[in-house]
Amino acid sequence: MKKFIYLLMTLFVFSCTTEDDFIENQELGKSAEIESEKSTNLVSLVKSWTAYGSYRGYTTYSRKFTVKVADLAFDKSVSIYHEKLDGSWEEIPLSYSFDIDDQNEIWTGESNNGGYNVSQVYDDEFVVKYEVNGNTYWDNNYGTNYTMSTQDGYFFADPNANVSVDTDFTSLSYVPYYDQNSMTVTVDVRNLAPNKEVGVLYTTDGWQTESYFTLDYRQYWSNGPLFFIQSPNQFGIERWTGNVRLSNSANTVEYVVIYKVNGQEYWDNNYGKNHTVSRRFYN
Repeated sequence: MKKFIYLLMTLFVFSCTTEDDFIENQELGKSAEIESEKSTNLVSLVKSWTAYGSYRGYTTYSRKFTVKVADLAFDKSVSIYHEKLDGSWEEIPLSYSFDIDDQNEIWTGESNNGGYNVSQVYDDEFVVKYEVNGNTYWDNNYGTNYTMSTQDGYFFADPNANVSVDTDFTSLSYVPYYDQNSMTVTVDVRNLAPNKEVGVLYTTDGWQTESYFTLDYRQYWSNGPLFFIQSPNQFGIERWTGNVRLSNSANTVEYVVIYKVNGQEYWDNNYGKNHTVSRRFYN
C-alpha cells in the first residue's frame, strides 16, 4: 500500500513538470534522481559515440546511440532527448535493432549532419526517453544528464561493460590481388591495464572449425584529415583494429571478441547471439 501511495505521489509530481524543467531545473534534482532509479531497469543507455571532421570545407558531425529497453509492449517509442546549441531540446528517434531475450530489446540510432558550410547543431547534454503504454521513462544518468562533446569517440554507459564491437567499421570484402576475402574488425575496450590482448575468435562453417587472430592498438583514429580521436579517450576507452585473410568462398563469418586483461577475459558475443559479417557484392 505504501508503494502504491508513493507511486501516486511521484506521478503527480512529474505530471506538473515540463520535459525541459525535468532535465534542467536543479530544484527537481531529487525527483529526477528518483525517476531515474525507478526507470533504470526499463531503459538504459548502453553506449554512445561522437565524432567530428572537416576536409576542404566539407564538415561532418556524427552522434550514435545504443539503448536497452524492457519490452513492455509492441507499440513503443525510444529516442535521445538532446540539447541544442540554442538551448532548446530535440528528439533523435531510435529504431528497433534486435531482441536480447524475451524481455529486453536493443534500439539504435544516429544523427549525421554533413555538408559545406554546415554548423554544429547539438550541444553536449542528452538523456534517453522511452514511451510505452502511456508512460514515459527516462535514463538521465541519475539526474546529471549524459555529456559528450563533438569528438569523443565511444562512451560506455554501463560501468560493467568493458568491450564492444563497432559494427560500422567491421567488414568482409574481396581482395582481387590475393584472390581472397579480408575481414576487418574494429573494437573498443575499457583501458583496465597497460598490458592487454584483444582478439577475434571466428568460424566460417558454423563452429565446426574455429580460428583466432589478434587486433592492434590504435593510438589515433582518423575521422578525416587532421581530425583524430585519441586512444584512450577521456572516458578511458581504447580502439583496437585488425584483419585476417580468408578463402574467397567464405562469404559469411560468425565471430566473438575476447578481451584479456588482468588475468580476466571479457567477451562481446552480441548478447549470446554472436556477431556475423557478410561480404558485400556489387553489380
